[in-house]
Amino acid sequence: MTNITTKEINFTVKYDDETLSLKGTVFQPEKIDATLPPVIFNSGFTGGVTMYGQLFGRALAARGYRVMTYDVAGFFSNKHIRNTIQAAGIEITNVILEDQKDEVLGAVEWARENFGEMPVVASWAMGSVASLGAVAELAAAGGEQIRFWVPMSYTNIRQLQTLRADKDAADAAILKLADDAPIPPFDTGTDATRLGYYPLDPETQAYVDQQLGGYTEAGGADRWPGCTHVTAKSYKSYVAYDPEQSIEGAKGFPPALIIHGADNTLHMPSESVRLHQNYPGDAGSSALIIPNMQHGQQNQVESPVFKSMIQSIDEAIRARG
Repeated sequence: MTNITTKEINFTVKYDDETLSLKGTVFQPEKIDATLPPVIFNSGFTGGVTMYGQLFGRALAARGYRVMTYDVAGFFSNKHIRNTIQAAGIEITNVILEDQKDEVLGAVEWARENFGEMPVVASWAMGSVASLGAVAELAAAGGEQIRFWVPMSYTNIRQLQTLRADKDAADAAILKLADDAPIPPFDTGTDATRLGYYPLDPETQAYVDQQLGGYTEAGGADRWPGCTHVTAKSYKSYVAYDPEQSIEGAKGFPPALIIHGADNTLHMPSESVRLHQNYPGDAGSSALIIPNMQHGQQNQVESPVFKSMIQSIDEAIRARG
């Protein structure tokens, strides 16, 4: 069994209006494989090292990789950095994908400086949207690009809204709210949650409550999702954020392995198929659509589906990264 060490670090993020320091974690094997590039893992919404980051970090470190991951601003270890506000006696969290894009860029710069080479970026769900924005920004700048990109469960954020009972009415109602108005973190199909930030089908809601709640409790952090209210601004900005607009006819994109679960009922597999078709870099012959994989239910250490996905990522990086 590979002995994996963890190290707490800080990295600098240059947001559009200020520069801040965030906490991160590095997972690495006792014997590092110097032939392998480092990996940045990022997740979306409430995600990060406190949840899937620790899982992917340890799994890839066991194969010889150095993995840096972090909680996005406003959550868990970075909870009170930038994206939490107090209003009407409650704490409200901003979830801003443009900020998360900047955090990916900050993590990439940290890896370049501390590991001495550009990393691979592996991203989960909404984190894939943020990292696509980072990849597109690096391509547009014409400078050094990341080594390889692995988006998992990608979806255009607008497409998520089809899960709502009445997406048009919900959209119109939230857009009328003040930016700092509190809304529920999730729309789970009830009257009380119909203006929630992130639409979840009941099956996915049940699994995330159990699985991700278990991760965060084990890590000694606030129980998932790590917030009680999200700002209306979060919704307004995330439905408007579409880095796919930056990829048509673009150049300078890294090779990629685009992964999706065949049985994902939240982020639809057709989304990754479309991304593969439009991706302006080498994304292989097709997206990797994994049988028997749902949104995140198989993201567990002993799951054969998870093990197979990690193996596919490892093989792709060694072959093309």
